[in-house]
Amino acid sequence: MSCTTRRFIDEKEKLEYSRGYNQQELEASKLRKDFVKKYIVDFDTTLYKTQVERDWAYIAKREYRYEVQLKSIGYGGALANAVLLWRIYANKKMVFWPIPIVGALGYLYFQPVFFQKSNKRFFDMCNVGEEYYLGRERNKILRECNKILNVEDF
Repeated sequence: MSCTTRRFIDEKEKLEYSRGYNQQELEASKLRKDFVKKYIVDFDTTLYKTQVERDWAYIAKREYRYEVQLKSIGYGGALANAVLLWRIYANKKMVFWPIPIVGALGYLYFQPVFFQKSNKRFFDMCNVGEEYYLGRERNKILRECNKILNVEDF
């Protein structure tokens, strides 16, 4: 993906997140997130039968690792660092307890936020066609999402 396309997708996701989601969008998003967790994140993607499925599942899993997990760890670490600096300044002595506690809490806060923002991107990466198992399962979820959102395709 080019830098311009990636930047455009990131800005689009930020705009959708900042405007908020209605109840139907949240239901469809939950279905997409469940699909990504079941068939990509919590699954050994090397077990898919065809090379196309393995490749796209690997790409989606790698994107999830970078866009959700590592970004959440980074934001949690930055938040822990900010709290650490504030505690040092407020107490005038060195304290280290904010690093693991605030870092872990920051990760737990930011991980669902980033997953909510980019679940559609991971779901769309699995569009490999009806002839593949991963594509068939994705299209089943897509039909349910279309029914919930009352659209032809999103």
